[in-house]
Amino acid sequence: MMNRKFLLISGVLFLQIAISIILATSVTYGMDYAKAPNGLQVWGIDLSGLNQEESYQRLEGEIPPEVSYQESTYRLITTQSQKNLWGWLSNQFTPKSNSWWVNALNNLKRMGPEQLSPELLVKDEIYPQLENLAQQLNQEGQPGSIQMQNGQFAVQPGSPSIFMDIPTSWEHLNQSQGSKPVPLVINSKDLAPNASDLLKIKDKLADYTTYFNSTNKARTNNVLLAAKALNGQLIEPGGEFSFNQVVGKRDKETGYLPASTFVDQKVVLDDGGGICQDSSTLYHAVQQAHLQVLERNTHSLPVTYVPKGEDATVAYGLLDFRFRNTTQGYLYFDIQSRSNWLRIRIYGVADGEHPVLNEPDGYPIKPEADMK
Repeated sequence: MMNRKFLLISGVLFLQIAISIILATSVTYGMDYAKAPNGLQVWGIDLSGLNQEESYQRLEGEIPPEVSYQESTYRLITTQSQKNLWGWLSNQFTPKSNSWWVNALNNLKRMGPEQLSPELLVKDEIYPQLENLAQQLNQEGQPGSIQMQNGQFAVQPGSPSIFMDIPTSWEHLNQSQGSKPVPLVINSKDLAPNASDLLKIKDKLADYTTYFNSTNKARTNNVLLAAKALNGQLIEPGGEFSFNQVVGKRDKETGYLPASTFVDQKVVLDDGGGICQDSSTLYHAVQQAHLQVLERNTHSLPVTYVPKGEDATVAYGLLDFRFRNTTQGYLYFDIQSRSNWLRIRIYGVADGEHPVLNEPDGYPIKPEADMK
């Protein structure tokens, strides 16, 4: 009898507790589902007890509104990112079910402390803006330049290429919070050769002179045109030089005139006749500088401006004169011509295999003394 009474009393108490829990849960659901639970942090910001509107006001200011580069700032359009934040909050504060008791139980699960990090920015909105900024900020650099002026080298420094690292800029922006402008990630790259490379060019490695008949106007024109194309050429360490590539096609359109040239042991007129004196003079300078010759061809008949068999004939598209820069620095061509001579000097960085040329051994004699 006592056990039955005890069980009855226990059942009544259990029912009262269950009803109390349900009522408490219902009240909690009705009063607190629209508020963030205690301990809820989003992006490290405590939202405990705040409703959706208050939470949005606290978080919206964390969306970075600007990016910066040097002294300039650039406003970002974050409309979609703000809508995305509001939608995410709506999902947190809106009941998940049409059943009040299911929602009440879900609300109980929200009671514990929690740290959340929803997506800060909408990539499809921000990334195109970064790409547009890159088009504005990216700059093509310029390599350094060098010229021989009055016997002295004049070096002009170049400018680096400037380009935005868009993926890294996006990552930094998406991980940043607050109203301060987020610095863009901008990289720079010096173009070769730079001023440091060019300042090393100071050693004379070769100096060779040949002579021609200046009364032959057409041939002289051709020799001087080719010399102009060759003058000031820079060849990087390990780089290959091609006479045909540098001088280009020899025809009337490029200013070359018909002049005598050798073809199959015959003398014929051809556009650009005479420029083999340029290639042959250069060949002897290359020999003085101890550079690696990659291609050289000789005329079918002897020429007068270099010793027999020591010439270098060229024919565009057929025969070329090529060599490799085997020094540790850039090579520079200083090519001068006055009255009836052509002088080619090669400057660079001397080493054990490519020593400074102390006494030029011109052929047949050195040019007049007024040539520095």
